Amino acid sequence: MKKTLLLASLFAGGLFATNAQTVLFEDSFEDYDDFAIDNVGDWTLIDVDDSPTYGFTGINFTNSGLPMAFIVFNSTATTPILEPSEGSDWTGRTGEKAMLCFAAVQAPNNDWLISPQIPLGITGNQVSFWSKAGDADFGEERFNVGISTTGTNPTDFTIIASNQQINSTVTYQEFTFDLDDYAEQTVYIAIQCVSNDQFGFFVDDFVVTAETASVNSPLAGSFSVYPNPAKDVLNISNSISAEINSITIADINGRTVKQFEANGAVDSQINIADLNAGVYFVNINSNKGSLTKKIVKQ
Repeated sequence: MKKTLLLASLFAGGLFATNAQTVLFEDSFEDYDDFAIDNVGDWTLIDVDDSPTYGFTGINFTNSGLPMAFIVFNSTATTPILEPSEGSDWTGRTGEKAMLCFAAVQAPNNDWLISPQIPLGITGNQVSFWSKAGDADFGEERFNVGISTTGTNPTDFTIIASNQQINSTVTYQEFTFDLDDYAEQTVYIAIQCVSNDQFGFFVDDFVVTAETASVNSPLAGSFSVYPNPAKDVLNISNSISAEINSITIADINGRTVKQFEANGAVDSQINIADLNAGVYFVNINSNKGSLTKKIVKQ
């Protein structure tokens, strides 16, 4: 078991004027089986158009040409390897894999990539991901972003960004959308490919963040932050052997006042003697998710 003492001297200057983002959920799709079109972790993939899909001449991979929504695509695992070129690049942004929606033979596409349930924070909620076209000659890929608080049926989703178009290049670009209308709710987030007779629409490095995470996170019951109220030292422990990556303390206005790197500690202690008396939010980022605890400093 790894334990560490986090002192205020770890970060010179004490107070921070900027808001730190807490990662609520992230996925770069590296942990899933190559060319999977279902059973992709806790993601839901729904193929509404139910059309066969286009593939490549002379390039083979599992599930090529089948009706599908998205596929875990790995260009280094095709036969032969699908080498990138100036106008055709089918590689992931991070690592070797990304989620890919191939063009429906019976256009347009109507394919859904739906996240697991994600508890949103109090303020500053955003979803961001990186997208591109696989082929510059078919670069007018389009998508919608939807959100649901009830379920994963496409009819459950409210579209919050419609008819988004990527650059007609094979270079990844980042898209970011505000989610604060759904603050402190547990949501599903969908990316719906609606491209019309294109080729390949990529999604990679999907992340949901908040400036102030919710105190109602499902992980909250697994972590203890004590004593509360606290005067000098704050202890953090958990019952699920989660490795803590970082800890951020924000005041009642969401302003970050302390930030620490925990470097995989399971139990930690933080010196808060220099903080003014009042209410604070302790944002804990671990390898099993993020959560926020509210404390009182005496």
